[in-house]
Amino acid sequence: MMPLVSVVIPTYNRPNMLRSALSSVAGQRNLADEIEVIVVNDGGSEVKHAVEFARDNGLCARLINLPVNRGLPSARNIGINSARGEFLALLDDDDVFLPDHLATMIAAIECENVEAAYGICPVSTSRVDPALPLPPLEFWSHPFDCELLSVANFISVHAAVVRMPPTTARYDPGLSALEDWDMWLRLTRQHGYRFHHVPQPTVIYHRLPVQHSMCGATMSNAAALSVFGRLAQRIWARWPATTARSQRFRLYIAVVYWQALTVVAEGGTLAGDFFQRCIGEIATTWHGDQSESDLPARIIDSIQEHRADIAR
Repeated sequence: MMPLVSVVIPTYNRPNMLRSALSSVAGQRNLADEIEVIVVNDGGSEVKHAVEFARDNGLCARLINLPVNRGLPSARNIGINSARGEFLALLDDDDVFLPDHLATMIAAIECENVEAAYGICPVSTSRVDPALPLPPLEFWSHPFDCELLSVANFISVHAAVVRMPPTTARYDPGLSALEDWDMWLRLTRQHGYRFHHVPQPTVIYHRLPVQHSMCGATMSNAAALSVFGRLAQRIWARWPATTARSQRFRLYIAVVYWQALTVVAEGGTLAGDFFQRCIGEIATTWHGDQSESDLPARIIDSIQEHRADIAR
């Protein structure tokens, strides 16, 4: 029987975290026999025991071992090319789905007659067990707007479920980051995908202090932060703004990077959620809940107020 949904999980040297990710997929309610998981081991340490454990617990899981590290976009593409489901979901090996994620997103797609749906993705600095009640976590919730998406990404890759993309829609291996944003723009601009926002937490993104990541490096490293700024410019050039308003709002993203670089250049450390907070300011302004006239000042204040190096 063909699966209803394929979940692609790239992994690299984190077998214990992979077990938690797989367990969260196995714990999806109302879809037990309709899920397949494709684990793509991106040239890392052996993970067959984690996959076998998931199979022993009833999960239909396949393992693809890559001989060398290809990078996250390529690993995702290899998994997608092997997928057989009607729907596609992505999960990183250190994050987890909450129990109703897949069923909720698929129901929203079918009910709203769209091609994609996304929920809210709270960020946690400690491990969350999705089988337990959700602890208090801060999160941001932004309704979908195609033009706002051309300004900046507000859809977590883990929070979305989409109808299986055509073969011409894949992640760009040439992007070292922000490849998920580029993918959403490709789906909406080239393939006419419509997204629906479900305003409830359905996945957890772990940002652990001891866990190295490219995003984490931007908190205190000007070179790493500059990489993200340059990548944003590449994506803007690839997907030009189609309205004067979206072109203008891109300048506010430039303010975000400028202020963040100022903090780091002064020896400061940015809060781990500085970018999400700034996107929150931009999104509430875009949707008319805040004044645009003082948006640059609010962005600067938000970055300064939540600097991680300021003693509370």
